[in-house]
Amino acid sequence: MRTLLIFAAAIATLPDHALAQGSRIADEGSFTITVNGRTAGRENFRISAMTRGEATEYTARADVTYGDRKLAPELRTDAQGGIVEYTVSSRSGGTSDKWQGTVTRGRLNATITSGSGTAAREYIVPAGSVLLDDDVIHQHWFLALRSRDGALALVVPRQGNIQAQVMMSTVGQETLQIGNHDVVTTHLRASISGGDIRDVWVDKSGRLVKVAIPSRALVAVRDDPPPA
Repeated sequence: MRTLLIFAAAIATLPDHALAQGSRIADEGSFTITVNGRTAGRENFRISAMTRGEATEYTARADVTYGDRKLAPELRTDAQGGIVEYTVSSRSGGTSDKWQGTVTRGRLNATITSGSGTAAREYIVPAGSVLLDDDVIHQHWFLALRSRDGALALVVPRQGNIQAQVMMSTVGQETLQIGNHDVVTTHLRASISGGDIRDVWVDKSGRLVKVAIPSRALVAVRDDPPPA
């Protein structure tokens, strides 16, 4: 109950238009993030789907905290999870920065604002590229949305080399204990070019349950099971 109250208070800070008329919640919840077995952060997130005519788009927002560092990511995608627009603000101590990018006709135009000023960048990206920010857990949901097996083009914001490729594969079915409940999940593995591995567990409805990044000894587990 305490976890639910904390999440309700945190998610209330997200913009009201996240639940605009005509939208549905695709997934929402909170994660406790550990590194080397010790609590390192928390993430409260919501992913909503909006259908206009025959077109569907997703909007994903979160409040992410690692110690005194806070992130506020907002991602908009098409029906297949391909990036349309992404903004992430970061604050740590007395400093802050903002990364904002929009994809138009195969080009990602990004603006980076920090204490040292504003810089603009342009990148050519494959159509339908999925975005995955290193410090954001819930965006792994979009990997499972697009493909359980096969290759995906990846956009990694806030890095010098912004493009990568990920190969998705299914490890198998596993039962995880979330709180006092057993949740049947599908264990997926994302192998990112360069050797990074992301293990992702989703329930039968595709909702994100657990993420592990072995290279960082990072594990993020949902605080409460997804609703039945």
